[in-house]
Amino acid sequence: MLNSIKLKIGQSIRNKKLNVFGLFFLIAFLILVVTKLSENYVETIPLSIEYKNLPETNVITLDSIPKVNVTVSTHGFNLFSYYFYDKTYILDFENSTDLKDNTYLWVAEKGRYAIKEQFGNSVEIVSVKPDTLVFPFGKLSSKKVPIILKSKINFRSGYDVLNEIVLVPDSVKVIGAEEEISEIEFIETKPFDLSDVKTNINTLVDLEFVNTSKHLKLSEEKTRIKAEVDKFTEGTFKIPITILNKPNKKDVNFFPKYITVSYYISLKDYKHVTPNDFKIECDYNEVLKSGNPYFTPKLIVNSSKVKSAKMKQNKVEYIIIK
Repeated sequence: MLNSIKLKIGQSIRNKKLNVFGLFFLIAFLILVVTKLSENYVETIPLSIEYKNLPETNVITLDSIPKVNVTVSTHGFNLFSYYFYDKTYILDFENSTDLKDNTYLWVAEKGRYAIKEQFGNSVEIVSVKPDTLVFPFGKLSSKKVPIILKSKINFRSGYDVLNEIVLVPDSVKVIGAEEEISEIEFIETKPFDLSDVKTNINTLVDLEFVNTSKHLKLSEEKTRIKAEVDKFTEGTFKIPITILNKPNKKDVNFFPKYITVSYYISLKDYKHVTPNDFKIECDYNEVLKSGNPYFTPKLIVNSSKVKSAKMKQNKVEYIIIK
């Protein structure tokens, strides 16, 4: 037991020595830091540029705004504080630039006072690089362009869109410099995919604008996709063939006399379509021009209710009887 007590006393003494050493080490480190921060340093600080007082009718056409590198001389405490503050220079177009043709010119000497004011009196501005910045600009203009739907819509078997897919709005104004918007012919939506659709579509989709200049704006950021979806079915009719431009004093015998037409239509409109809504015509003048020994029939659909239609046969044989 006596040995155990001696061991604990020894550990306690060693721990106290370590704690005292650690305390003196920390004090020495802090003194060193304070001493270093009290000295003067020359350091280059990059400043991002934001601007104000740009006329509303103008837009800067640079792809990216340049930075300004400001070399300063000051003690370490000031430099240390800059690592925790926003390093941004606010460029005032009204008071800090000169207008020349279609560009704004910023000269470092002219903007030096504003930079000095931003850093404070305890900081000496050694240099500002670059010493000149050029900001080309264009006059704001607008152009109306159509919206193109990028979509993959798959309907459940037996279902389809009743009329057509509608975009509201179907066009958008592009606002920006005239030389930039002149190259834009349309704006696409972001990809819009649906599968197994059997109900009406009515939803908003964002417009895709990532591939254009960031200086351009759109009058709308979204468009609404609307479509009436219904159950569809297929029907068939036998439609008689009509011969156009028959030759005088000659008879045209042709076969077949009827062609079966299959059509695709919504279930609710199925009863409203009759054979009279379809025509099949063959033009004798066309075979005279082509020299073909057969007619190429043309299908004419006179009903807007029919989604699609096709003939089961695309040739009509004929002979001329004198």
